[in-house]
Amino acid sequence: MELARVMSRYTFDKTLVFIAFAAEEVGLSGSQAYASMATKTSMQIEAVLNNDIIGSDRSGDGRSTTNVVRVFASPPEDSPACELGRYVKQTGERYEPSMRVNLIFRRDRFLRGGDHTPFVREGYAAVRLTSASEDYENQHTATDTFANTSVPYATRVARINAAAAAELALAPAPPVLNWTWHSGPNKGGHVPLLTRGKSGYDAVLHWLPNTEPDLAGYSVLVRATTSPYWEREVWAGNVTTYTMPDVSIDDIAIGVQAVDKDGNSSLVSPYMEPVSPAMITPAVAK
Repeated sequence: MELARVMSRYTFDKTLVFIAFAAEEVGLSGSQAYASMATKTSMQIEAVLNNDIIGSDRSGDGRSTTNVVRVFASPPEDSPACELGRYVKQTGERYEPSMRVNLIFRRDRFLRGGDHTPFVREGYAAVRLTSASEDYENQHTATDTFANTSVPYATRVARINAAAAAELALAPAPPVLNWTWHSGPNKGGHVPLLTRGKSGYDAVLHWLPNTEPDLAGYSVLVRATTSPYWEREVWAGNVTTYTMPDVSIDDIAIGVQAVDKDGNSSLVSPYMEPVSPAMITPAVAK
């Protein structure tokens, strides 16, 4: 609520919505209803930051972790959730260097769930922020009171949320570089936006242009397929194609990020293999 009060004083390019969902403990009912409504109405939701259990820094066994917050992001490694998780880590640690964001490629804690889950199921980028040290005896009990919280810890987590949310709300939209399905007179096929070029041995990137008037250009990001984080960034400029000579598109992960003239960066859009109608196995009712 304090974060909403502070951020309401500023103007952003996108809409920030602060929501307290009902009925989380009885099946994620509130968040499921909202996520379903968002899909049915084609609502554009760029990111969901679910904060659940961020008020304490001491676990039930006495262990205390005051400078780490966990961010759970649902796999696979190039999913919308994982890209959002990387963004929260990079942005949060930049503006709140006293905290470390521990990015965990798992939808939630083992056999647990939260209000970000329905959004993940609907295809939105959604992550969960949670304390690194949990006291299970206080959770869902009468002892889960303000007296058992750490205000300094919750404040630092709130600042990480503010950094990520504010930059996303000021930044351009993520570039569109998905493969598109083309229905030709003979047969359909995918039009790839990442190719090996005419030589067959380069990485040739294409993406659709953003429409923001304050767009500065695009960065190309690269990492090993086994690396959790983007390792290299190359400024491509205000263009919609970029070529990396003698680079195999088989061996690395590649993404593109839009940047405005104030330096605000969008989420990274990674190149992913297409899923054609022929590759989808239909469900058969019995």
